[in-house]
Amino acid sequence: MKILGVNDIYNKYTSIDDFELEDERYWGQIRKIADNIVEEKDEKPILLLSGPSGSGKTTTAKRIERFLDEKGIETHTISLDCYFSSLTPELVKTVDLESPERLDKDLLAEHIYKLLNCEEIELPEFDFLTTTQIKSGVKLSRKPNEIIIFEGIHALNPSAVNVDHGTAKMYISVRSRLSYGEGKILHPRFIRLLRRMSRDMRYRGRTPVQTLSFFKDVEKGVDNFVSPYKIYADYSIDTFIGYEPLIYRDEMLLKLTEERDLTGGYEREVVDMLIEFLNSFEGRNPNLVSKDSLIREFIGEKI
Repeated sequence: MKILGVNDIYNKYTSIDDFELEDERYWGQIRKIADNIVEEKDEKPILLLSGPSGSGKTTTAKRIERFLDEKGIETHTISLDCYFSSLTPELVKTVDLESPERLDKDLLAEHIYKLLNCEEIELPEFDFLTTTQIKSGVKLSRKPNEIIIFEGIHALNPSAVNVDHGTAKMYISVRSRLSYGEGKILHPRFIRLLRRMSRDMRYRGRTPVQTLSFFKDVEKGVDNFVSPYKIYADYSIDTFIGYEPLIYRDEMLLKLTEERDLTGGYEREVVDMLIEFLNSFEGRNPNLVSKDSLIREFIGEKI
């Protein structure tokens, strides 16, 4: 467990060069894993990439794909969200939306088997508006020497993906804790929450408080269905980017302060804690963040 002081972070990251060095530190770890994947590609041509919501799976998977492509190894990334089963309006109200039972596990197992054997599949697609799985019309077959990445929160859960042969496994999440105030510690799950709040405002039309309303259920799902299976990972990475609290600070402090009176109970406690945390340091200009930074997944191209 790593504990970092927010004031130390503020003093450490002051320039574009500081930010770029931190980005390279993270991507350097990912590059080493890509090198290992290359060495094992004949025995393990499929990478299962898991992590909780807000861990940076999408960007990390894309960067691994880029590193492998640069080495001349064609790589394809598939989101496990595509394998969600169709849900009737009745089921939407009763099913645990964080559970691996949401996945069409039979179809997923069939497709992994076929891809391992270089057979053609037709990728599914999930329509979130109608909660229906449909055929995408996209055909894919893995040629010898190619790699497939399956990324999703349940990628390491054996009840969802019960395939050991031919697969490498990777788990990513925020692991660092942040100290602030008089000996107070911010748990990594709240760093992921700040990431999700920022992302949801930009891409899902949600306010921070609306994102917070899902937080308990999302984290219960993480505790029950995601984090217990990190023990199966061949590779494990802390996705915390040293300067990221400085970038979320100004915008999130403003929004949470504006919306505080809309909350109560547990949600009010979380909002008050985050406001106190964000008030304990100053922010930095988002223009310092490289377009290739992991946190662009959450803050977008412009703030």
